[in-house]
Amino acid sequence: MKEKTSILCCCGAGICTSNYLKEEIEDRMKQEGFKHVKLTICRVTDLEDSVATADLIVTTVKIPNPYNVPMVRALGIMLDDVAAKKALDEIVEIVKNLN
Repeated sequence: MKEKTSILCCCGAGICTSNYLKEEIEDRMKQEGFKHVKLTICRVTDLEDSVATADLIVTTVKIPNPYNVPMVRALGIMLDDVAAKKALDEIVEIVKNLN
C-alpha cells in the first residue's frame, strides 16, 4: 500500500475553485475512511511543474493529459449534487485502485 496518495486539484487560477475541489474531496476521503491522502492545489499553468508528485489530477477545466497520471474532470462538483456525487465516486474508485 502506498504511504500517501497525492491528489492535485487544478483550476484556471489555482485559487477559489481548486480550494473548493480540495475541500469537497477531503470531506469525501474522510467519509470513505482514507487517512493517507494529500491534496494540493495548483493552476493549469503550473500543472507541468506540479504533476511529478501526483497520483491523480482532478480538474475543473479541460486540459490534455499527456501525463502518465489518471485525470478526472470534476466540474460536476461545482454544479449540483448529482454531478458532484458522480465525480466524487469516480475519484474514490481511482484512489481505491491506487492503493
